[in-house]
Amino acid sequence: MTLVFKYKRIDRPEPFPSEAAPAIPVTLIGPKEKINVIGLLDSGADFSFIPYDMAEVLGLDLTEKPQDIGGISGTVLSIPSTMKINIQKGKENYTFSVGVYVSAKDMDDDFPILIGRDGFFEQFKITFIESEKRIHLKKHDKQ
Repeated sequence: MTLVFKYKRIDRPEPFPSEAAPAIPVTLIGPKEKINVIGLLDSGADFSFIPYDMAEVLGLDLTEKPQDIGGISGTVLSIPSTMKINIQKGKENYTFSVGVYVSAKDMDDDFPILIGRDGFFEQFKITFIESEKRIHLKKHDKQ
């Protein structure tokens, strides 16, 4: 079965305007908590990216040494960790472990939740239909 989502309006850091983007509702799952968010599917990101405060609430392991991670807006000091992401719609319900980078504690957290390729993209055939502002996610059959 294919999960179909309409693009959602995403607030972006200045100077970028808010606009409809390939974002989906997901649940981020950590050892302590679950948080429902809208995550921006980012085919150009190796890993997912979340703010420090959110990682603390989830109870993620933040003991790894921070690293400079490069992205479209330059380098960002981030802590590598792992979490689970749950996606569901109708009767479809999937949960995966993903690599995630957490923003450094003192970083401005004015950015969307990013869902990168590691752990998520390989689970689905993902089709972005830009002209219709829709995303199709078709779960790969077990091999």
